[in-house]
Amino acid sequence: MRRVMLGVVQLSIAQASAVMIGTLVASRILGWLRLSVIGAQFAGDPRALDAFWAAFRIPDTLFNLLVAGALASAFIPVFSSYLAKEREREAWRVASSVMNAMLIALIALSAIGWVLAPYLVPLVAPEFEPDQLALMTELTRIMLLSPIFMGLSALFTGVLNSYRQFLSGATAPLVYNAVIILFALFAAPFLGIKALAFGVVAGAAMMWLVQVPELTFRRTRYALALDLSHPGVREIAALALPTTVRLAVVQVVLFVDINLSSRMPPGSYTDLLYAFQLTMLPLGVFSIAISAAVFPTLTRFASLGQQGRMRDSLEQAIRWILYLTFPTIIVMIVLRRPIVHLLFQYGEFGDAAREATALAFLFYAIGLAGHAIVQIIARAYYATKDTTTPLVMTVVSIVVNVVFAILLAPGLGINGLALANSIATLAEAALLVIVFAPRARLRLGSLSVSTLRHLAASLSMGVAMFAFIRVTNLPLDLALNPPKPLLLLQTMIAMAFGAAVYVIASSVFRAPELDEILAVVRARLPFGRKAAAAH
Repeated sequence: MRRVMLGVVQLSIAQASAVMIGTLVASRILGWLRLSVIGAQFAGDPRALDAFWAAFRIPDTLFNLLVAGALASAFIPVFSSYLAKEREREAWRVASSVMNAMLIALIALSAIGWVLAPYLVPLVAPEFEPDQLALMTELTRIMLLSPIFMGLSALFTGVLNSYRQFLSGATAPLVYNAVIILFALFAAPFLGIKALAFGVVAGAAMMWLVQVPELTFRRTRYALALDLSHPGVREIAALALPTTVRLAVVQVVLFVDINLSSRMPPGSYTDLLYAFQLTMLPLGVFSIAISAAVFPTLTRFASLGQQGRMRDSLEQAIRWILYLTFPTIIVMIVLRRPIVHLLFQYGEFGDAAREATALAFLFYAIGLAGHAIVQIIARAYYATKDTTTPLVMTVVSIVVNVVFAILLAPGLGINGLALANSIATLAEAALLVIVFAPRARLRLGSLSVSTLRHLAASLSMGVAMFAFIRVTNLPLDLALNPPKPLLLLQTMIAMAFGAAVYVIASSVFRAPELDEILAVVRARLPFGRKAAAAH
């Protein structure tokens, strides 16, 4: 009986993982499509598009501070713990109190933001022209409705996930992106850039509404309660505080980027934003997957006091993430122009925007390894119940980022902002590793050797791809104005050629990570498990 129940639990986890991975990939695709459609429709008026993206940051920050931090780190664990103890009525009293308090706070702050928008906007983008500031104020006021709906959506997702219902919550971001795309395509002729602002609000509302039927089916016990003294509510507030502080600190960099880019030519902030979003695409796939997979293992070994096994798991995760990240960086650097061309250069997104985005993309790519390491090493701190050190390192990283942004922006423009981000992220990763190494007794020598092997294999791959591109550019006349089908074919062949070289170089430099990763993948596939069981 216990084996049957265990199988059911494992099946539900596998199904949930499949849903989450599938919707994550779909969300990334739709997120790219949203950016591509917006660029194609509005990049011809870079001043208006800059105003939209800058305005978007204000309500997005409001949501991140009041909801995003509390949800993942606090609400779901506390609500789930009440359900696990079969105290569903009390769980709903906590959820209702949190939901009502959040709604009151979001409505109040959105209203205050609406009134103060004419005064806040010039602080965010001081060098925008007067008509840009007026447009940004109007767009901000429209989009201040979105945090209310997104907050409801996020809490509904948290409740449903606690009941192990993942589908509607996982598809909500897809609906959000799809609605914005539809508004950009069909409402823009009538509303102009305001179509995007109304699309953001409508998309946020739909994120919430698509989850209402499933939550209603759960026979919700929502109440008009506001019991802020309840132990569960107070526990959520205490758990959410460190994450909220970290997110608040991170917002500083985003606003500094807007402030500094407002002093640059029109379209600069849009180009910077596109470059950053493109950089985060690969990180969101393999880094999240490895981090999520290793976190329960690290937590279990840490709780059991098995320091050696925890160290081995952490070192393996670091080696794997770097093995995947280094070649990704090389691809991003060598193929940056065709990647931006293929993904974004449509409609009004022209050559100048492509070149500016591609160059900023290069400077962001330098820091990708830092982002990946931070994802892994931060979870090692959390596994040992240390949330203070990652927060301190985030603050240090933000200070470094702001200082370098101010120093580099005057000479390098948005490339200086991207480079400042990379420097700060690499510094944060290095500090986190250096501080944690003595605690976990990390073997930094062996990690350094494996890192050098990955780097050597990646550089070999980069040289091969660069040579392939140079050789094929001239006869195919791809260097100046390539047709997209031909450019896509060249880029895909270059990636495949580079991947083959990387695999061969990994073998030459004796990097064992490829065999390890393939062994894990084979073990998780149905035929792999059957073969393992046979032995």
